[in-house]
Amino acid sequence: MDFFGVGAQELILILVIGVLVVGPKRLPEYAAQIARTVRQLRGYATDVTSTMREELDELTREYETMRKELEGIRRDAEKDMDSVTREVDRTVREAPAIIESSGEPPPSRRLPPPRKQTPPTDGA
Repeated sequence: MDFFGVGAQELILILVIGVLVVGPKRLPEYAAQIARTVRQLRGYATDVTSTMREELDELTREYETMRKELEGIRRDAEKDMDSVTREVDRTVREAPAIIESSGEPPPSRRLPPPRKQTPPTDGA
């Protein structure tokens, strides 16, 4: 028999000390009072446990709500980035055609501007 980590021999020793200290007449009163106290402590522990579970459930619900909102924001940002990327790609592909249609040669075919001719100096 093991009661709160106390074996049978220890329990008998506690009862003998209790009878000697309190007396045989008052021992049942103290035993009942101890039983009530243990019952109240168990009730408190149950209340605290249920309150903690309720709070944890509430936090879990809030977490899931925030996670879903953040997931939606992430998806929206990815869609926006894809849209911008497609638009930039399209613009880059169309840029040579736009430049050619403007009548100017593309930047790689442009001739450098003519240099000014300076008269040679005589060295004098």
